[in-house]
Amino acid sequence: MEIETNNFTQLNYGENPHQKASVSQDCYIDYEVISRDKELEYTDYLDLSEAIKIMGEFFDVNCAVITKSAQICSVALGSTTEEAFAKALDCDPVSVFEGTAGFSKELTIENAKQLKMMKIKNAIAPSFSKEAFSFLLETNVKMIAVKTPLHEVQGFDAQDIKVTPFGTLIQEQNNSKLTKETFKVVSQIKPTQEQVEDAVFGWKISKHLKSRSAVITKDLATRGLIQGKSNDVIAAEEAMNLACESSKDAVLILDDVINNTEIINTAIQGRIGLIIDSGNGKNSSNILKYADKYGIAVIFTNIQNKRY
Repeated sequence: MEIETNNFTQLNYGENPHQKASVSQDCYIDYEVISRDKELEYTDYLDLSEAIKIMGEFFDVNCAVITKSAQICSVALGSTTEEAFAKALDCDPVSVFEGTAGFSKELTIENAKQLKMMKIKNAIAPSFSKEAFSFLLETNVKMIAVKTPLHEVQGFDAQDIKVTPFGTLIQEQNNSKLTKETFKVVSQIKPTQEQVEDAVFGWKISKHLKSRSAVITKDLATRGLIQGKSNDVIAAEEAMNLACESSKDAVLILDDVINNTEIINTAIQGRIGLIIDSGNGKNSSNILKYADKYGIAVIFTNIQNKRY
């Protein structure tokens, strides 16, 4: 089936070489590919789309995000973009290979050298320093400069549209917001200020992950990030395995309701300090009592962030 129209540009191929693909010329943001190789692939558009969602969430701080296979792999904040990227690498040093790196602030020469060393495929940022631009121009890294202010990227598409054999589904985009003033600490033990900051940070990431997801954060960096599993228990266990020793006193963020104590048991084994979930389930009160028994702080958001 030929899918190209007058308003579309033909791509080399889609997700696989045997699939034809095109991209619409209607852009929702203003951007420019400033590298010598200006041709983006089908999967590049998907990875860049995931990266810019996170960049938009943290537009006012130094943020680095790594995406690959249309998934968010790791995110971190830092006093500089160099520190943020180094922290993001610590979470998932494997997926970064031929992945996409996004920065909420200007990409520096130090960032550029890291990108070349890690064999990053795409780099997206609001701007590139002159030194970084000149350096990356001689590499295989594609540079994408976003001209639209990042705070305007959030909610640029008003509707989420999915085409199914049973019909086209349309819903509003998930533009839920969470602040320290809107969630509720419900446990006997209270989280530290650092854990609260990590909770808000992780929740903003969790909102953009595929359900069922689990995120472990510490020191404003993801330490374990798992999404798209069949149930929350598997997601939490795999996230804990990624975090390893860094899960001690860290925060576990879930996108939905905790329905059984298996997740609490997983948190106990990983010495998690705080759990944040929607908390509006039928069994939430019993789950809270179990968490209190083992000294784990709990925050209920009353917001579900399912994404399929």
